[in-house]
Parts: sequence; structure tokens; C-alpha cells
Amino acid sequence: MTLPITVISGLDRVATYSAGRDLLLGDPHARLVSHCIDQIGVGLVSRTIEAGDGSVSAHLVDLAHGCVACTLREDVLPTLRALALEPGVDRVVLVLPEAVEPMGFLDNFHHVADEDGNTVADVCSVVAVVAMIDSPRLVGRLTAAATLADQGLAAGPGDDRHLAEVLVAQIESADVIVAPDATEQQRGVLRLLNAEASLPDRLPAHIDSVFDFVRTTRRTLPASLAEHSHDHREGDAWRVHWRTDRPLHPLRLLTALEQVGDVSLRGRGYLHLATRPTTSVEWDSAGRQLRLGAPDVEVRESGAWLNFVGIDERWWLIRDALDTAVLTDDEMAYAARDWQRIDDPFAGLWSGPGDGNR
Repeated sequence: MTLPITVISGLDRVATYSAGRDLLLGDPHARLVSHCIDQIGVGLVSRTIEAGDGSVSAHLVDLAHGCVACTLREDVLPTLRALALEPGVDRVVLVLPEAVEPMGFLDNFHHVADEDGNTVADVCSVVAVVAMIDSPRLVGRLTAAATLADQGLAAGPGDDRHLAEVLVAQIESADVIVAPDATEQQRGVLRLLNAEASLPDRLPAHIDSVFDFVRTTRRTLPASLAEHSHDHREGDAWRVHWRTDRPLHPLRLLTALEQVGDVSLRGRGYLHLATRPTTSVEWDSAGRQLRLGAPDVEVRESGAWLNFVGIDERWWLIRDALDTAVLTDDEMAYAARDWQRIDDPFAGLWSGPGDGNR
């Protein structure tokens, strides 16, 4: 038997911690594990373990390096291993710090081995990943240009991630999304971002074992779009699918990006640029934050395959803008040496050790 773990994520500490306390249910055999990373910049993390009977133990952890990855490897994973061996503990609720994207934890959970070659997944099993959403602030956060540092949530001095990208990562990796008092528009956005998750009005008192690592990984890879290759509406929220079998002109794509960013809440997929037509580029955008890089999934089709989620009724601007970036018949006839003469604004993508580096 492995120790069941329910994982809770969210940008609001009060909401995630309250959810964790609710799931304890006064069960003396349950444990709530939480970490505060407010001092991670100086290498300190505090860990609290609460039991359902009300007992609490707290520890200050001194890390060799002040980063989220170190927190996961050096404390979260060993803590779960220790609880799996502790008599009388039959389940754990793990509340992730606000800045932690669940897939970072899940990758470590399944792949980081101890000195004996065992992972935490050998002694523990994830039951479900829960995302706690502040419904009134959902759309505002998805459109905000704010970084985690702007909101006092950065996981260390070098954390330049944006609020929107972390929020999207939490939503898309969840099996259960709890969005109290969400409007139909907000629920529509959440369903379009993650159709596989349940969307209860309140946190259930009991959560069934629904987590599947392979399915979650596939769902969260930006270039994995097999199940989202069509337009769809949820009330006044929408998903627009855009496809071309031709590469894109880099200069015209750069011009199109502003219009796409003005309308889209979330964008994902892949494309090929005329300057490097055989190299796949992953599109991963949240609000106005766009990352282009090498896909973590094999891309077998040429051209571009992109999906966008939004609520602005100007969705058609996305298609119009991207249509202008598609190579014309004449441009398709250009030789490779002709494309090397243009000023490519995306040339930085190829500056790393391998094509398509971010």
C-alpha cells in the first residue's frame, strides 16, 4: 500500500491552507503539510505538519540553495517519504506554496530518486491535484502584465515568471478546480483551459482517486493539441483553433503578436518559421506573456497548429492577424539562402546549444 497524497495549489495562501484544513476532517490519521517560502531568497523555508487531532509540528529548513527546486528535492520529497513510513499516518494533504507550479512537484515526485534509486512515487500515490481559484480575479489575473515579484509571490530573486503563466499552469494540471461563486463566463474559461477537470462549486469533503500522471503531463504540454483541434464555445468564452500547412514569415508574425495578445487569454500549440522551416517552435502564451521554444512533445505536422482561449468578442482578429503571417505562393518558392538574408526577429531562439531553445 502506498500513502495517498492530495495536492492543493493556488495563488492565494489563505484559500489553499483553508482547503487543506477542511480536508483533514479532524482525522487523527491524516496530516497536512505546508511550506512557507517567504525567506527562500536567503535559503530558509519553514515547514508545518498538522494532524487531524490538532497537533502541530513546525521546522525551519536551511537549504543549500534558495530555490523552489531545492525545496522540493531537499524537504518536500523527504517529508513525504518519512510520513509514508510513520505508523498511524494513512493519508496526507500537501499544500503547495503559491509560486509552485504543480507539474514541477509532480515531475520530482515521479522522477527524483533517493540514494537507493527509489522515487517518492514508490511509497506514495497522488490521489488528485486540486486548484483553488479566486473567481472574481480570474480574468484580471489572466490578462495582467504583473509578475510574481510584483505581487510579492516570487520564489526567490531570479523568479521572473508572470502571474498569468503560473495561474494557467495550476489550472491545467488540476483534476479538481474549485472556483467558489464563479460566473458562467469564469466557469467557461476554466472548462476551456481544462476540460478534464471537475468543477465543483465548493471543495468536496471527499475526493476520489482521479490523478493520472501520463494524462496530466499530456494535458499540460503546450504543443500537445490532439484533443483541442476544433473551435468551441462555453457561454461567451471561446476556444479558436487556427491551422496552416505553411511556415510563417517571421517579420509578419512579429507584427501579428500584438493583436493576438490583445484578444487571447491563453494560447498554445506549435509553428514553423520560414527561416528554419524544419524546426518546430512551441507557442506557450498566458495573457500578454509569450514563450517560444522547443516542444517537449514530438511534432509531426508542418506549418502551424495553434489554439487560443478568450472572452473578447474580437476573436476573429486572431485569425486575421495570423493569416497575414502565412507565406504566399511566391514566398514558398524562395530558396533557403533567400530567407537567410532577412532580418529575423526570432533569431534568438536558435542561439542556444540546440534549435528552438527558449
